[in-house]
Amino acid sequence: MTANTVETPQGTVPWDGRQRGYIPSNPPVIHPAITLHTSAQTDVDPVTAEVVRYALMNINLEHADLIQRLAVSPVVMLSRDFQSSILTEVGDLVYLGSGVQYYSNFHSLIVKYILEHHQAETLADGDMLLCNDPYIGCAHQCDTSLVAPIFVDGELFCWIANSMHFQDLGGTVPGSLCVSAEDCWQESAIWTPISLVERGRVRTDVEDLFVRQSRFPDVTRMDLRAAYGSLETTRKKIVALVERYGAAVVKGIMNRVLDAGEELFVERLARIPDGRWSYRASMEGSVPGDHEFYRYQINVTKQGDRLIVDNEGSDPQVGAINVTYAGMSGCVLASFTSQMLPEMAGAFGGAYRRIEFRPTPGTVSCADHPAAVSASAVFTQMHVLNVAATPVCMMLAAGDDETRDLILGAPTPNLSSVLAGGVRDDGKPFMLMDSNGLMGSLAGRASRDGVDVGGQWWIPDSIAYNSEEMEAQTPFLVLSRVLLPVAGDGAGRCRAGVGMRETLMAHGIAGGALVVHQNENVPRAAGLFGGNPGSLATCRFKRNNDALEQLASGALPVSIEDIHGDEVELEFKGGPETLANGDVIEWVSPGAAGYGDPLLRDPQDVQKDLDARLITEEAAAAVYGVVFADGVVDSEATARARAAVRRERLGGVEAGECVEPPAGARRIGELLYIVNGRWWCNGADLGDQYENYKDRAVTRVVPVRKIAAEFEVANHEIADRWEFREAICPVTGFRIDAELAMVGEPSLHDVIPAGA
Repeated sequence: MTANTVETPQGTVPWDGRQRGYIPSNPPVIHPAITLHTSAQTDVDPVTAEVVRYALMNINLEHADLIQRLAVSPVVMLSRDFQSSILTEVGDLVYLGSGVQYYSNFHSLIVKYILEHHQAETLADGDMLLCNDPYIGCAHQCDTSLVAPIFVDGELFCWIANSMHFQDLGGTVPGSLCVSAEDCWQESAIWTPISLVERGRVRTDVEDLFVRQSRFPDVTRMDLRAAYGSLETTRKKIVALVERYGAAVVKGIMNRVLDAGEELFVERLARIPDGRWSYRASMEGSVPGDHEFYRYQINVTKQGDRLIVDNEGSDPQVGAINVTYAGMSGCVLASFTSQMLPEMAGAFGGAYRRIEFRPTPGTVSCADHPAAVSASAVFTQMHVLNVAATPVCMMLAAGDDETRDLILGAPTPNLSSVLAGGVRDDGKPFMLMDSNGLMGSLAGRASRDGVDVGGQWWIPDSIAYNSEEMEAQTPFLVLSRVLLPVAGDGAGRCRAGVGMRETLMAHGIAGGALVVHQNENVPRAAGLFGGNPGSLATCRFKRNNDALEQLASGALPVSIEDIHGDEVELEFKGGPETLANGDVIEWVSPGAAGYGDPLLRDPQDVQKDLDARLITEEAAAAVYGVVFADGVVDSEATARARAAVRRERLGGVEAGECVEPPAGARRIGELLYIVNGRWWCNGADLGDQYENYKDRAVTRVVPVRKIAAEFEVANHEIADRWEFREAICPVTGFRIDAELAMVGEPSLHDVIPAGA
């Protein structure tokens, strides 16, 4: 690499944060007006080292806690859509908070950009700079960052930073998630780094200009003050720590934290053989009314103690479904560190030293300016998180038992949520930013089930609204929140945690619009190693209904099925739908995907779900082949039922049983091994290890909407463009893997050992 360039399939391209995303120079370029503090004591005694290390970690966590307590918008105060960090003098991450993990590199990118390009000659202690430029260091414009340098004796010692999702910063729709935008000119304003605070004094002209963009200026001003107020408090704590222990000691511990993260990352990489793992998934509709599908692909190559990540295979940028380099790389880094370094408590910067990006520009997963990106917060970032996490899971599964146990599974590819805005009966504006998709679902993993409504691992600190809070802050009644049943969606040897369904009624509004929703025709969360896909994110809407009349009569409708009215057929991502008092919205926060063939699930685990009233006997038989008699597993009937399914998969051939692989076999996933340079599955030879084993496995193709009853949709025209391809072990009839693919699309060669 040279300054601001990276080798791509298209050649050497400048990445300067203007036309393309910003990739820092390597080695770093520092403006000559800046003197860096680099003196670091390496022989710090163990007690002092631990005290300072934990002090830094707690200062950063307290920074985040203060943001949450000072902010007034629900998206920050309740959903905790924010992040805090401490960085070295050159912008390397020391500590990340427990908020949004894909913000992992945003502050680092902004700091490095400032040091290289922007106002460095005037940088001073007490300064704070604001930035929301997706081509420099954020996912979309609402994720605004403040960064602040800390100087010691005239030398730049370190940086502190925070980011938060601002509820509204302008654009064509309330909430600033402009799903119809064709480019960034139709979205919120982009702010390159600008001084908000100079030498401790707030620039009210900049604050007023920023707030002026918002439909909710009072909320925006209060959240902005929460950001710079908490940043100033954090600065004082860092200064006090330096004054107590000395700058060289604190800097030495910062460096030690970075080194420790790198060492643990390298140790875990050593447990995984070299190779390349790939995953692709498609999203429907670049803008409302578009029914084409667009591919996103992430490829992870391990070479010794380093990782190379690229996005080759992604489609060209289009419509409003793009992410920039900052957003894509943040998702990738979060997928590695959340799974491989959970005990590091946010000390992830050392691992970043071992990850190299070779991005393909101008794609939906690494867009060039002026691509539209504002809707990424509810559509694209979660999709890219899923696409990025899946090859990381596959890589970990190829290691030993320790690395397999680190797998969290890919998150759901959609932060299913509802956004609506309008005017209350009293003439005041309202916004519903229902982010309860953060209730989430954790995917099935190698050694255990996912967690029902278990949150999202990419934002571990989040919570959902209490119903009373939502009703107090917005003109909506929560009619119900209900767990999804355990069924075909998310099924596996280890099943995913279930999601939930929420039913809302507009109450006390003069008028408004349903601005953001998701109503999928095709699932996007594919299972690992033969697991079933995750749930569909759906949304239903009824107007001219009798919900208010039912409530007035003392009845309580808990589902949209209980309400009579005119149902509006919603597209996957439609344009704004007119919203009136009494209208009812019901949406599903989907469950994640399963792990391993559902026929390999322990029948006693299915029994536990039945006892908990999470699954019916009919679903247990249809999905898992588990048969009950008088509420108890019938082992013999279950064995016969499962054998019949496996026989059907093999075209009527009687299925054999699983056998242990030969000594020295290298495990790839669940049933697949490499033996003497060839793919091996229960004695079946599936070809040379550098070929695609799927070509020799038994292939069974099922229309996506026929995987299980939960995948049936009304729009067969769109759904039937997709199929579920099962790669079946020729001996046992168990799934080795399964793939969601468009009809006619070649199977992805997703595992390639080193040397190919």
